Amino acid sequence: MEVVPVTHGSTNQFATKPARRRRPLQRRSHRFALVAGTVGQIYAGYKGIQLVEKLLGAERVRWMYRRQHAASAQAIYRTAVRLEGLLIKACQFLGTRADLLPHEYIETLSQLHDRVPPRSFDSVLAPLVEKELGKPLREVFADWDPSPLASASLAQVHRARLRDGREVVIKVQYPEIAQLVEADLANLRFLFGVLARLERNLDLRIVLREIQRHVPLELDFQNEARNADRIRQNLSDRTDVLVPRVVWELTTRRVLVLEYLEGIKITHVQELDRAGIDRNAVARLLTDVFCQQILRDGFFHADPHPGNILVQPGPRIVLLDFGLAKALPSGFQIGLAQLAGAILTQNRVAAAEAFRTLGFRTKNDNPETLIALGDAFLGHVARSGKAYADRELVEMIRDNIVQVLRENPLVDVPSDILLVLRVMGLLSGIGKQLHAHIDLLQVMLPHVVGTSP
Repeated sequence: MEVVPVTHGSTNQFATKPARRRRPLQRRSHRFALVAGTVGQIYAGYKGIQLVEKLLGAERVRWMYRRQHAASAQAIYRTAVRLEGLLIKACQFLGTRADLLPHEYIETLSQLHDRVPPRSFDSVLAPLVEKELGKPLREVFADWDPSPLASASLAQVHRARLRDGREVVIKVQYPEIAQLVEADLANLRFLFGVLARLERNLDLRIVLREIQRHVPLELDFQNEARNADRIRQNLSDRTDVLVPRVVWELTTRRVLVLEYLEGIKITHVQELDRAGIDRNAVARLLTDVFCQQILRDGFFHADPHPGNILVQPGPRIVLLDFGLAKALPSGFQIGLAQLAGAILTQNRVAAAEAFRTLGFRTKNDNPETLIALGDAFLGHVARSGKAYADRELVEMIRDNIVQVLRENPLVDVPSDILLVLRVMGLLSGIGKQLHAHIDLLQVMLPHVVGTSP
């Protein structure tokens, strides 16, 4: 859930964006026309630059590509905000894929994590809550705040108090979102398929497949509640991380009620500083919590963008929104732990073997390719002493990967690694905003000890 807090002191007060009147559900053909028009405009812009490039050479048109990237990202952003629904979710996925898109896209599309206009609770969402719970709101809630704590691509969150006095939040799915998702998936399948045929090097269907797998699960709030319970149980022996409890008797597929937890948004660095919270300690804790989930528990929160993570003094991490979580196949996290350990200790032979164990395959099975990939994924960041990969490091890593894969391309990549890489990218982004420096080897090593092949 994309949270938009304005923090004061050590608690989380939330700003309310001005509500605007919602448009009725547009027909699929109208949505298709708007999306197709945006895609066509962007495609034409790039084809024009390619024609100029043939005449002037790549170096002379580099600035034109940067300008086109920025303009294209803005066009996609405007279309997503206008149509909302799955398009915002798709842009949020793209906004985390620095491995696929230039940084101009990442910079623009990542803004959609916390800029989704809210809907009226009393007139639009309250009737759905009453229908789902089978009783009037006043029989369940003593009071509620009509201004949202968070407004996201698929749902909205409001603070409330139960009749027994418990402070909770109500997460309500937008009434027409299931139909919007179905229409937009069909439109994107067609458009991305056309693009893949026109441009062999631009295949966004891998992102669409990722969305198709996970968005239906995010529309089932009972599944999200089970995810929250499982992660809270896995982390129950820790006092430095909190997961809200589910109010199961008030939870349905489209309504989720959780206990209310306070905190400072993790990237509000000035509020963290005013509260006396050490940002480096926050980055270490966050990395440690996700290392445990991925490398030891084999089940992890797969959407740790800044709106889903709060910080309390201590520091203590508060995790929110478990609509996107991932259970790794049996033994897969052991393979990941072996890979991380090999990379961190610079055991090149073990790194290549761990890649093979996970299911990576290259065209000619040269281990040097897998060794170089391992160094690109984690080694450079570990040696930098930072909790993130800055722009220069990302560009160096990307250049290294492109060179390696040009000589010996990957022919098989395990699908389970995609969400892990997404989480790594999101955590790196948070580390950068915190300006944090940590010893990655020191944090990760306890989670990989004893997993050497």
